[in-house]
Amino acid sequence: MGSAPLLTEPTDREKSCVCVECGQANVIGETFCTACGVALEEEGEGESVPPLEPLPIGTVLADTYRLTVLLSTGQENRYRAVDQTDDSRTYLIAERSNDQTDAHAGDVFRLFEQLAAIRHPALILPQERCECDGRVYLITSSQSGLPLSQRVGRTSEREAAGWGVQLCQAVEALHRHGLLCIELPPENILLDKTGRLHLTQFDAIRLKDAVEESPVLTDGYAAPEAYKPQVLNEAADVFALGACLYAVLVGRRLPVEGWAVQPEPPVFYPEKVLTPEFERVLSRALAFESTERYAALHALKHDLLALGQSVQIRSAWRTDVGQVRDHNEDAVLVKEMGQGSLAGNDFRGLYIVSDGMGGAEAGEVASQIAIQTVARHVEAAQADAEAEEEVDAATWERCLREAVEAANTRIVQYGKDHPESAGLGATIVAALIQAEQLALAWVGDSRVYLLENGVVHQLSHDHSLVARLVEIGQLTEEEALTHEHRNVLIRSLGSKENVKVDTLSRPLKRGVRLLLCSDGLTSHVLDPAIADIMSRHRTPHEAALELTVAANTAGGSDNTSVVVVFHE
Repeated sequence: MGSAPLLTEPTDREKSCVCVECGQANVIGETFCTACGVALEEEGEGESVPPLEPLPIGTVLADTYRLTVLLSTGQENRYRAVDQTDDSRTYLIAERSNDQTDAHAGDVFRLFEQLAAIRHPALILPQERCECDGRVYLITSSQSGLPLSQRVGRTSEREAAGWGVQLCQAVEALHRHGLLCIELPPENILLDKTGRLHLTQFDAIRLKDAVEESPVLTDGYAAPEAYKPQVLNEAADVFALGACLYAVLVGRRLPVEGWAVQPEPPVFYPEKVLTPEFERVLSRALAFESTERYAALHALKHDLLALGQSVQIRSAWRTDVGQVRDHNEDAVLVKEMGQGSLAGNDFRGLYIVSDGMGGAEAGEVASQIAIQTVARHVEAAQADAEAEEEVDAATWERCLREAVEAANTRIVQYGKDHPESAGLGATIVAALIQAEQLALAWVGDSRVYLLENGVVHQLSHDHSLVARLVEIGQLTEEEALTHEHRNVLIRSLGSKENVKVDTLSRPLKRGVRLLLCSDGLTSHVLDPAIADIMSRHRTPHEAALELTVAANTAGGSDNTSVVVVFHE
């Protein structure tokens, strides 16, 4: 038989904390259960603390603030209040006991003096402190806006990059006053109607040189080292900011429950498909080891600015036979070249819509000849231009004109070679995007629209009889919509040996949207409806789909083809 064990004081390694979820005994000091990953409660943490009895609604504090709504209760009560003399001035009031032994982690009461010295438009900080009957109150002006938590999973990369820059600037203001933010949950951030962000709560804030023995944090939004008693640096806030951006982009908070067992890098795909550039920035901000992150927010801000300044082109197209025709004489071409879908000086996009005329034996052929000829001509010109140091906008405008003229020549020749296709022809509208410039060329009544700041502008001019009559004052635009000769063209490809091609070029501003379409759309969907559809949708695919459906719902008397381009 073995000897009996000696009765000694257990060592720290022998002491344990039992997980309430799975029953696993964990070493004291562990933050998460080593078996299931659930956050552990430390000794005494589960003891009930009596809540603070809230004040009656209608109470007036400091002869100024009348309480109107009780927002939350507990060790800290929160109220909404209005100014006694002006109900339009609203406030948020936090109430706690004035017990000096109450050391809530990151308590904004304890740090009021530091916070009161900060002035930054993105930080909604307490503006007044008052004490009454053993309680202390912090009064903050109320800010209207949408909680950023409502945009979780519904945010574009461009929006996220811009928001990240704003958050960097706000948190840097705290750093300049010796404070760390520690966490940035989206529910504590407001998005106002101008697109600006405002930080509204600072429950986890702490001094840079302070150590919190039992931090109370929002899981998924604070750095791993913030859960342990230690002095933190700016790298902790880099992680917090990255965690916020991760949530709004991917649609869920970081899965931190397993960090204590096995640190893992953040997972983006398949939950969210991000560009490699953005994923690299977030992965560095969210590195488990603080030494592998950005050392300071200004470095993260630099890379977010670079992401926000990169221009992105997104496009989609659809062509539909409509509700009446039994064949589709429209043709569409979309060809994008360069750095994937990221635009810069290397990006080139060619977009064409052509509406054929002359029946199934002719119209389909004419529209195909048109788009193929223009595409080949432009590609050849671009290959020649690669040897040039710089090609100006006028050169690409001339290139499109010559390409459409070449298409006309080919269609005319095809008609001569195939008498059975007599009467074939086509309209065309072509857009070329290169080096932040837009070049256009068109013949006929296929159109190109530009949407800017919610207003749609028709950049092309119809080569039709009714358009001419409107121009000389014989018809109003309303009368032209129902005129019996509204489909008669005065200019088209294939009708004459030589055709006059209209062109224009202009810089392509960021944020604009383009629509190229055949008259199957504009015969049924008016410009205000086009503007509404183009403005409402977040993706070009959704806009293209609704435009086609709208044309069919209104009658669909012709083929409908659309190309939608977002320049972001």
